Amino acid sequence: MKIVPARKVLNVVFLAGLSLAAAVVPAQAFEIFGFKFGEDADTAQVEVIDPLAYEVTFDIASDSSAMRSGLRQSTSLWTGRDTPASGSAGLISSAQGDYRALLAALYARGHYSGAISIRINGQEASSLPLTQTLSVPALVEVRIDPGPQFKFGRTDFINPAPRHSVPLETPAQDRFVLGAPARADVVDAAGEEEVTDFRYAGYPKARVAEREVIADHRQNVLDVTIRMDPGRAARFGAVGVGQTGGIDPEFIRYMADIPEGAPFNPAAIERAVSRLNRLRVFRAVRVEEAETINPDGTLPLTIETVPRKARRFGVGATLSSIEGIGVEGYWLHRQIGDRAERLRFSGSVAGIGAESNPENYDYALGVRFTRPGTFDPDNDLVLEANVKQEVFETYLERTLDGSVGLTRRFNDRLEGSVAFALAYSEIEDDFGKERFLISSLPVELTYDKRDNVLDPTTGYYISGELRPFYEVEFETLALRAEIEGRTYFELVEDRTVIALRAAYGGLFGEDLGNAPASLKFFTGGGGSVRGYAYRSIGLDLNGDTIGGESKVEGSVELRQRFGNSFGVTVFADAGLVSASAFPDGDTDLQIGAGAGIRYYSGLGPLRLDLATPIDPRDGDPNVAVYIGIGQAF
Repeated sequence: MKIVPARKVLNVVFLAGLSLAAAVVPAQAFEIFGFKFGEDADTAQVEVIDPLAYEVTFDIASDSSAMRSGLRQSTSLWTGRDTPASGSAGLISSAQGDYRALLAALYARGHYSGAISIRINGQEASSLPLTQTLSVPALVEVRIDPGPQFKFGRTDFINPAPRHSVPLETPAQDRFVLGAPARADVVDAAGEEEVTDFRYAGYPKARVAEREVIADHRQNVLDVTIRMDPGRAARFGAVGVGQTGGIDPEFIRYMADIPEGAPFNPAAIERAVSRLNRLRVFRAVRVEEAETINPDGTLPLTIETVPRKARRFGVGATLSSIEGIGVEGYWLHRQIGDRAERLRFSGSVAGIGAESNPENYDYALGVRFTRPGTFDPDNDLVLEANVKQEVFETYLERTLDGSVGLTRRFNDRLEGSVAFALAYSEIEDDFGKERFLISSLPVELTYDKRDNVLDPTTGYYISGELRPFYEVEFETLALRAEIEGRTYFELVEDRTVIALRAAYGGLFGEDLGNAPASLKFFTGGGGSVRGYAYRSIGLDLNGDTIGGESKVEGSVELRQRFGNSFGVTVFADAGLVSASAFPDGDTDLQIGAGAGIRYYSGLGPLRLDLATPIDPRDGDPNVAVYIGIGQAF
C-alpha cells in the first residue's frame, strides 16, 4: 500500500501492480463431434446448417417484471433469438421443448394452472410435424397466462429424518408449510434437506423415494407428501487414494483423517477436503463414496485429486513521483518433499530514485519453510528467517530475525499460532546507534466470520496477539498486546454497507523507554488512519516523531454500490498514540476523512481512495492517495 502526499503543486502519481504467476496451469480444451469445450469454447465457430431467421414476441399476463423476465430466460426461443435456428425442424423442435421449459418455470414459481401457447406463423407449435417447411422469416408468438399462485395445504414427510442437525441460513422446510407459496423448487429442496439430515445421522444412501403432489384447482392449494427411504446406516470403510501428483498416499490419508470404522458423517468428509485443499498442492480435491454399502456396514471411500504445478514465482513493481520505484518478487516450491512441504523465498527493494544513495533504500529478504501435518493434521510447522532495512522519517532500522512455530486451524473460522522468535536489530537515529537482541513468544488468534475476505458485507473479524519479549542488551522484560475487530452491516442487500473497525495496542512492563522502536506503537497510513503518512502519528520529542506505549484506532466507512461494476465510499479514520499503556489524554486524536471509488473485478474490488487530515500538522500531506485490491478493511 502506498501513500502519496499532494502539497502546493499536485504530484501526479502512477501506482501500478504487476503480478505474474508463472505456474498457473492453463485450462485444456477438448472437442466432441465438432463442438469445442473448455478454453477455446467461446472462440469456436459452430456452423448452423440451413439457417432460419425468426422473430419472437412474448405476451405474459403478469404484473411482475421478475416473472416476465424469468419466463423469457427459461426458453431457448428467447435466449437463442440472435442466432438463426437450424432450419424449420430446428425451430419447431426448440419451440416444442419450450413448452416443458415454461411449464417447469411456472411450477417453480407455484403456478400450476397456467396456459401456454407457442405459435409459429400462426400455428400451434405442438401440432407441427418436424417435416413442416416454414416461411422466412418465421414469426413466433409466445402467450402465457400464469394463473393464480398456489399455496401449500397439507405438507407431510413419511419416514422423516431422526434429527435436524444441519445448520442452514434459509432452510427450505421453513417455507414448506401451510399457507406458504407452493413453489416446486421448495418441494424439491425440502426433500433434499431431509436427505442431508439423514446423511448427517449416518445414512449415506438416503433418498427421496416418492413425492405425492395433489393440486386442488378450485382452492388453488397444493398438498404434498414426501416419502423418504433412509437406506442402511453405515460406517466409514477403507479410504483409497487415486492420483497423488507425487504426494505420499499415506500422508494424504493422514491429512484427510477420516476415521475408518466410525459412523458415517459428511462433516468428516468436508473437513478432509478442507485440509487437503490447504496443502496448496492440488487444484481440486474430491472424496467419492462407493455406490453400495458393504455387507459389514462399511462404506469405502476414494480420495481423488488434481495436482497443480509445484513451482511458482511472482514479481511486482510500484512507481511514485514521490517515493520512487519499488520492486518485489518471490519464488515458491509447494512440494519439496512427498509430504507437501513448502519453501518460499521473497525479496524487495523500495525507494529507488527517491534516494540518491542506495544505502537509504528499503531492502528485505526472507525465506519461509512450512511443514503441514506436524503432530496433528491441523497443525503446520513454520520456520522463517528475514533480513531487512527500513528507513523511516526519524530513524533507520536494520533487522535480522528468525522464528519457529506452529499454526493450527481449529475450524473454518478460528485459527491460531504460537512461535519462538529471535531478532537482532540496529537502530540509527539522531541520538546515534543502538543494538537490540530480542527473544519473544508471540501467540495469535484470529476468528473470521466475514462473508467475503476481499469485499465483506456481513459478519465480523477479530484478531489478537500477545507477545511477551525480553530484550537482552537493556534487560527489558515486557508484554506487547494488540487486538483488532471489524464488523459489517448490510443496510440494502448487495448495495449499501456500513463497515466499522477498532484496534488497540499496548506495552506492559518496566523501563519501556529502552524498548526498540520496532516494538513501540505508531499509526497513520492506509491500514490505519488515512490522510497521514505511514507511521507518522506518534509522540513528539523535540520535533521528532517517536513511538508510544499504546495506540487506539477506529474507522467507519459507508460503501454504496451502483450496478454490477462500480461503487463509492465515504470514510473517517481516527487514531492516537500515548506515552502510557492506556491513553490518558496526553496526546491529540488525529482524524482523517475522505472518499473513494470502487471497481468490482473478478479479483475483488479495485480501490482508489483520497483522504485528507482534518487538522493537519506541519509536514502532513494535504491529500493522500491509496490504491489497492480489496476493501480497506
